[in-house]
Amino acid sequence: MFKKSISVLLAVLLFLSIFSVSAIAQAKEFDVIFLNPPFSDVDLYWATSAITWASEEGIVEGFPDGTFKPFQNVTEAEFAAILARYAKNTDKDRINQKEEGKHWAQAVYDELIKWQLPFNGYTNDNIKDSAITRGQVARIVAAKNGFNLDERQAIYYMYENDLSSGMIPGRLTFESYEKDKPLQRDQVTQFIMLLNDKGITTFMGKPSEKGGAEANEIIGIVDVPKDTTVITDEMFDKLAEDKGIENPSKSENVDELWESLDKSGGITSESQLTPEIIQKIKDLGPMESRFPEGTPVGGWAVIDDDLFEKYKASIENYFKNTNEVDAKSVLVCKDLYWETDPGKSLNTQYFRVIVNGREAWYATVGFTGKEYKVFHAHKMNSDIFK
Repeated sequence: MFKKSISVLLAVLLFLSIFSVSAIAQAKEFDVIFLNPPFSDVDLYWATSAITWASEEGIVEGFPDGTFKPFQNVTEAEFAAILARYAKNTDKDRINQKEEGKHWAQAVYDELIKWQLPFNGYTNDNIKDSAITRGQVARIVAAKNGFNLDERQAIYYMYENDLSSGMIPGRLTFESYEKDKPLQRDQVTQFIMLLNDKGITTFMGKPSEKGGAEANEIIGIVDVPKDTTVITDEMFDKLAEDKGIENPSKSENVDELWESLDKSGGITSESQLTPEIIQKIKDLGPMESRFPEGTPVGGWAVIDDDLFEKYKASIENYFKNTNEVDAKSVLVCKDLYWETDPGKSLNTQYFRVIVNGREAWYATVGFTGKEYKVFHAHKMNSDIFK
């Protein structure tokens, strides 16, 4: 009886000692992350743990005044530097080089280009310092892991691998990802931490043809052909269902909407340009066949609001005054902007323009040093609905 009591007492003491060590460890972790975060402007909220982790890993840095500025937009150069610091197979000596007269992140770009990641600022400092969008980040993350995807495919990939749950709780739709929104500094830490926790990823359930990339490894898309999978709204809905989420129903699918636009006289208003209709217009084909969409040297690109308005005015003025076509309506969309070789001297910029509701034109645009103008316009499709 005495021996049994001693055994029970020892078991209790052992349990208490283990519990105490665990409690102390958890308390210390709580103190580090929440009571004493690494930056003066980071309080207790959803990204605190991710910011703390990324800071301790040396992936992100704060500002000299001790702040992190979690809601500030991330520039493309900053995202490139974060990715290069996180990846285990980048040349750390090279990416830390600073050459006088060059952009602070040029060495980072010079290192990352060997994997053909779809950054746009390899040779353009203005793009380097522009905010990177959530859609571009999705394509870069996918390319890092060996998947050559367009924006819609890449958003599906982010959902599929639980690297994002979008910007609207309870939805996993193409729209709820909000691809055109700039990435914030707190969001980038969450992206990287989720990527780190996930490990090897898939697209449509399959690994990259280059093999499975570890979380902190870049394998890139050199010699990886553009994926041709068409991601429909129904596929987003099915993916959401598999994850226990019911996407809101749509009043009509894109094919029905496309047919109704055909019967009603075509596309003459910006309000008709839903994301699905924009994708249908993009699917008419590449703007420049020499540089297929999705490669680092050509594809649909992001343009800032101010520059878009200047080009839009020049395109509308061109069609108003040209003798080539009787343009009763000209629809210029920010999302239908294309660059053949971003940041390089031979870069050509286009807009796919819808004229008279049904005609698809491409307008070659540029800045002469004095004005934003249309250099050339050509009809590529006389009826987009046929």
